[in-house]
Amino acid sequence: MSGRNCYQVALLTGQSDPSQWVLSPAQDTFLASIGVPPDCRVRLNFPYREGSTDYRPAHLLEASLHNGALYFRSRLRAFRQKHLTDVEALIAAADRTVFLAGSCGLELFNNLRLRQSLLERVSVFAFGPVARGRPACAHLLVGGRRDPLSRWFFPRPDHLIDCGHLSYLSDPTLRTLCRGFVAETARAARETAP
Repeated sequence: MSGRNCYQVALLTGQSDPSQWVLSPAQDTFLASIGVPPDCRVRLNFPYREGSTDYRPAHLLEASLHNGALYFRSRLRAFRQKHLTDVEALIAAADRTVFLAGSCGLELFNNLRLRQSLLERVSVFAFGPVARGRPACAHLLVGGRRDPLSRWFFPRPDHLIDCGHLSYLSDPTLRTLCRGFVAETARAARETAP
């Protein structure tokens, strides 16, 4: 994203392939489908650094292993030290940032332990959340009826929709919920913009 905008929307998911963090076609399509203007879309996924290669799909088993390892590594001090500066720089690029946290993305967000002044400028829309707790900022958690992994972590999410762990981005109910959440954040950002 170039320049400063009143709000921006960023995906925050695990890394199925640690060598790349460009958005997948499904993630890019999802951002467009919820009405996020092109100049408000963050074109990279976590860890939001330039230099990632073009998107390549990862094998499901490989992706699961990478994401599981990242989930546990994110609890270590080294994770925060390595990624905090990049995430803080991303948040500084707009007045308000909405993180769309898929699966272990919520755990990654929580383990960054952002300072309060930054938490006041972010919102988290978590789908299929796999994390030890809710974030300490404005948020909405959406779980799937056919997603036992997420339901184990959050048996009572804010919304329960009819999908599995790998099908959230194609679910029309999730799109509707996310569109409303992002629109409300954008409206609030415009009202409080200097």
